[in-house]
Amino acid sequence: MQITAFFVCGMIVGSAVYNALKNNIVDEVIHRNFELKDQLETMKKDLELAQQVRKENVIRSVVTIFRHEQGGSDNLDIITEKELKRRLKEDLNIFLGRSIYTINSDAEFARKLLNKKVYDQVEDQDYEVTIRTMLLVDGVLQVWVDAKKHLNK
Repeated sequence: MQITAFFVCGMIVGSAVYNALKNNIVDEVIHRNFELKDQLETMKKDLELAQQVRKENVIRSVVTIFRHEQGGSDNLDIITEKELKRRLKEDLNIFLGRSIYTINSDAEFARKLLNKKVYDQVEDQDYEVTIRTMLLVDGVLQVWVDAKKHLNK
């Protein structure tokens, strides 16, 4: 009777450990899937723009990069970061197809519009986004931004 009880307890503990490992692997696959979907969307838009605009002097794509502080408690998870990138790209798409020589006036305008902009209802949180740096290289506008949770006052 004791051997049977010990065997059944072992089966239960073993299945719990197996289930925990399986859940961890599924979470990793889901996160990787979101990363790959984001890359695919970016590549599709870049390809469409490359076919649409063949000029060297225009902005063909916008890339947003989130700055992450070492050991910061405000680090974003991949789903929140992807949604914030999507919303920022919608706001920054006004630059697509514009001449790279007029970026200086447009960048200041965008910085004023998007400085401390609050994006609401991103994974049931509000986030405040601040543009830190804008760099234009080879028709690609790179925008470094900080994002932190917005505290309602």
